[in-house]
Amino acid sequence: MPLSKITFKPGVNRETTSYGDENGWFDSDLIRFRKGRPEKMGGWTRLTSQTIEGVGRSLHTWSTLDNSNLMGLGTEAKFYIENGGGYNDITPIRSTVTLGTNPFTTGSAGSGILTVTAPAHGAVNGDFVTFSGSSAVDSIGASAINREHEITLIDSNSFTVTTTGSAGSGSTAGGGSSVIAAYQINTGLGTVVSGNGWGAGLYGGISSFYSQTTLATGINDSITSAIVLTSASDFETAATTTSADLTATSASIPVANSSGFPSKGTVKIGSEFIRYTTNASNALSDLTRASDGSTAATSSSGDAVTFVGLIKIENELLLYTGKTSNTLDAGVVRGARGTTAVSHSSGVDVKEANDFIGWGDAASTSASVGSNIRLWSQDNFGEDLVMNVFDGGVYYWDKTLGLNARATPLSSQSGASDTPTVARKVLISGADRHVICFGCNPRGETDQDLLQVRWSDQENPFNWTPQVDNTAGGIRISSGSQIISAQRTRQEILIWTDVNMHAMRFVGGDLVFSFSLVAGNTSLLGPNVSVTVGDRVFWMDRENFYAYSGSVQVIPCTVLRYVFDNINLEQSFKFFAASNRMFDEVFWFYATADSEEVNKYVKFNYTEGTWDIGSLARTAWVDYGIHDNPRGCGVTGGANVVYIHENGEDDDGTAMTCFIESADFDQGDGETYMFMNRLIPDIDITDSSTDSSGSVSYILKTRNFPGDSLTTNSTNAVTPTTQQVFLRGRSRQAVLRIQSSVKDMAWTLGDLRMDIRPDGRR
Repeated sequence: MPLSKITFKPGVNRETTSYGDENGWFDSDLIRFRKGRPEKMGGWTRLTSQTIEGVGRSLHTWSTLDNSNLMGLGTEAKFYIENGGGYNDITPIRSTVTLGTNPFTTGSAGSGILTVTAPAHGAVNGDFVTFSGSSAVDSIGASAINREHEITLIDSNSFTVTTTGSAGSGSTAGGGSSVIAAYQINTGLGTVVSGNGWGAGLYGGISSFYSQTTLATGINDSITSAIVLTSASDFETAATTTSADLTATSASIPVANSSGFPSKGTVKIGSEFIRYTTNASNALSDLTRASDGSTAATSSSGDAVTFVGLIKIENELLLYTGKTSNTLDAGVVRGARGTTAVSHSSGVDVKEANDFIGWGDAASTSASVGSNIRLWSQDNFGEDLVMNVFDGGVYYWDKTLGLNARATPLSSQSGASDTPTVARKVLISGADRHVICFGCNPRGETDQDLLQVRWSDQENPFNWTPQVDNTAGGIRISSGSQIISAQRTRQEILIWTDVNMHAMRFVGGDLVFSFSLVAGNTSLLGPNVSVTVGDRVFWMDRENFYAYSGSVQVIPCTVLRYVFDNINLEQSFKFFAASNRMFDEVFWFYATADSEEVNKYVKFNYTEGTWDIGSLARTAWVDYGIHDNPRGCGVTGGANVVYIHENGEDDDGTAMTCFIESADFDQGDGETYMFMNRLIPDIDITDSSTDSSGSVSYILKTRNFPGDSLTTNSTNAVTPTTQQVFLRGRSRQAVLRIQSSVKDMAWTLGDLRMDIRPDGRR
């Protein structure tokens, strides 16, 4: 029989059914369309073996006069300047104080934990502090103390740090009278907190999660004897005894040794569950008696005190009191705190939830309703860097002070005048060189105004006082309730509020900047979902993708429903847009409905108008320009790293699995069965391996009706020298999938020719 040429339409289309998009592409992963042809995306490698503290959420690159190529990198915990593969911590210092005499107290003998007495320290759990001036304490050397530490909060006047040393006798105070503590700015949230108290988040409350693993074995709704985890090493267990009698109303629990207990949680004494929020000096205090449905009771000195762990599996809370290896095997209570016991499959997330705040509890003071993750905006002013924490402080890094110099508040710079102290976003206006803050505090006020826009004097990032002989000024946007974000273009700055979009243009003279309404009924899904490419701006809102180049246009999207029908809008602050000008592409990275972290992308080729989809866990991105390749933040082996993209063909040294899958095709509108006997591949394979063993799989799937499941009919390996493959498939409809999982190989798909003939109606 003569060969039939099947020409597939460029781009992935999920706006119709697989059968409805005949001769189109229906699914993809890690491919791109170039000149209408699908090809494998480029690979990525780690920038350096070094890791970063926290998840990277902001990247910015620039060059200096000495030809240094720098990159600013912001996380919820730190801010770094990268140069030559080295990360320099420039996180601003919040305060520097001299502690009282002998502020450190060791824990038990052999432990490296120090309790720090620091009145009104202002730190939150996970903050960083650097000590200096301390002497050795109880065999823990000064060098182990005088360094940076992560804080574990006890209360407003004390916290613990873990050193590399080991206490000799334990319970010993020391450090001397000259200990200085330099506190870095408070770390931010790693995930969005949608609210506090009853009815927010999980039914009955919310939690700040610390440790996380997965179920190693699925469980039904009644299992209480053994919950097997992939790893339980980070999940708390502890036991001690009371050191005094307790009444049913005692407000503190004196214990023999509380060093093994976390800073807050729940304990069990007899049959009573008691929650505590303070652990200090071998006493658990700030108690909630008779919790978890128990009854307040008396106890005697020497009675057992057992820590009660709380975990979250999907929407269920579970209690436990003990573990053996990776198994929680004691005191397991299903469906705790108003949740319902249900079955859970192997591999689902298991999260520690000891900080859970439920119905009837006081709301957290550390996170307000609608609290968002810590996002950084940044832009270079010449060689220096201006950065801002979303709804937080504005900081300045002076390059002349060196890569190890920390950023300092903009308001503390020499000559600073009326500088904003809180803002949502900061950027430099462009050729006119004004520093602009959006959603900042008005001049002369300390409270933030979410519609306020202010700018510095031209060529002076420190002078924000409007005068007749300078260009500093400000304005309040006239519509909406808050500025979401802003984006610089070649000719103007676009500002999105929650209801519309404005343009800010430099005009000089007395006005300095003009403001005009560009479009109504459009906004941003999150602060980082817009990107500028040349003279065009691309963004997404809650229901569409848009482009702007003088006027706003909705971008026709062939995967619109696929994206918005499966998206976690609660985590939209993590979503971001990214450009890859090497291939005329714009990405939007987002989280699906079942994920709290970015795990998918949708990609638009703005030159050819094609869309494709795939899975790629990236949290920040910067395009090529200063550096030869794009860069993206991701996670490998639980460590936060930066990748160089379009670098090689692989996933950081391992094979990258990619595919493109067609929509259904048939013959004669499916009136008859078709017999597929032979396929002649047209594919350009580039194999850079030493053995040239690369191959691409051609997978034929068949079904007889649109509602049937696809059945894999045959899988055929195609190499650069393959002339033809034999299929022998019979069906009314068929799907072709081209897939590869081979190192050091790239490919571009051409046309497809198949030997297809009618084969009867039955």
